Amino acid sequence: MNYPDFSNYGYQVTEELGHNRAGGRVTYKATEINTQNTVVVKQFQFAKTGTSWAEYEAYEREIEVLKGLDRPNIPRYLDSFQTAAGFCMVQEYKNAPSLANSSKWTPQQIKQIAIYVLEILQYLQNRIPPVIHRDLKPENILVDDKMNVYLVDFGFARIGSGEVAVSSVVKGTLGFMPPEQMFNRKLTAASDLYSLGATLICLLTNTNSTEIGALMDATGRINLKEKIPQLSDGFTNWLQKMIEPNFEERYPNAATALDTLIPLEIMRPVVKNSKLIRRKKIGILTTITASLFLLLPIGYFKLIKPPQVSLKTISELHTEKVTISTQAYSTENITNISLKQPEIYFTVNLSELPDKQYNSVCQLFDGEGFLVAMGEANLTTSSGELKAWCNYNFKPQIDQPGNWQFQFYLDGKKMIEKQLNVLS
Repeated sequence: MNYPDFSNYGYQVTEELGHNRAGGRVTYKATEINTQNTVVVKQFQFAKTGTSWAEYEAYEREIEVLKGLDRPNIPRYLDSFQTAAGFCMVQEYKNAPSLANSSKWTPQQIKQIAIYVLEILQYLQNRIPPVIHRDLKPENILVDDKMNVYLVDFGFARIGSGEVAVSSVVKGTLGFMPPEQMFNRKLTAASDLYSLGATLICLLTNTNSTEIGALMDATGRINLKEKIPQLSDGFTNWLQKMIEPNFEERYPNAATALDTLIPLEIMRPVVKNSKLIRRKKIGILTTITASLFLLLPIGYFKLIKPPQVSLKTISELHTEKVTISTQAYSTENITNISLKQPEIYFTVNLSELPDKQYNSVCQLFDGEGFLVAMGEANLTTSSGELKAWCNYNFKPQIDQPGNWQFQFYLDGKKMIEKQLNVLS
């Protein structure tokens, strides 16, 4: 295939990742010649395609936005250069397909994707001035095989809210734009929420983004109870609020939408043989606080952020290793376990801690890197020591063998990481 020659600028194109020929934009995967790092080169072919040079504004805007962003979930801006055909922008490469090009997702995975995207939006909205993406859709959300989520394509992004200059050209993607964006009205922190809601509905219904219009009625609304009756009422109401035409009836911002989503069940309970099928749980017990703690099912998790106060006292701690056993209070320490074993315990021993109450989180990941369970609790030390037990019940018909990983956090800082070989 005839790829453009960017060798004079230090890059060698290896393949085409996508294109919008009508808009004069082509995205390539390339190798930086000096470092051999893989990068993404987005070419704006204004001169070659005859596209208006006014589109250069989108190119400038994307660079302006990306230069000010520093988050792992947003590919970094690296470089830009001018060619005879137009302009090129170079970004960090993420080895992840877009939601538009990936396989069907489970409801729990979709919730996990929603949580990650909302955290990215929360980061953008907390900037001064805030950043509004304006083109959030399946094609612009990448997800790798470890469920890392990335938001790309800030060509239509806007720094700050307020009135948008009236134009005959609507910037965004039909079906994913909120009404205020379609009619060049005031944008708010709720504007991107509409686009995310529409994206999640496409995933839940396995609908191609180009066919989202088929989900809408004559008024432009989507009746979720008719389209996805198996969703729980709580999650249905959450989604419906995300896509309200009037931005004042949506969640005001990503932080509020995220906090509301975290505890929601996705699907209606399934009853089989008159017994309620429950999800796997991981619990935390401790002899220090002598009380029961909140148990969170799969997917009900939010990354715990470190507090604003200094964590240097924790970072300097000596941490004893975690032990794994098949019974609570046992002193055994195993590294291999069979799925046929009904229950497993992770015993955490921490010492030299400042006496205070800590937010603790234990997480268990399967062999493919997916979070299968999580527990959260507030634990109080005694004489600088803390001891906790995190237990888990295997489900042989669901769980898969592999190299699992246990993690334990205090106030958002990872204190312990332990590998476990799970056998069939």
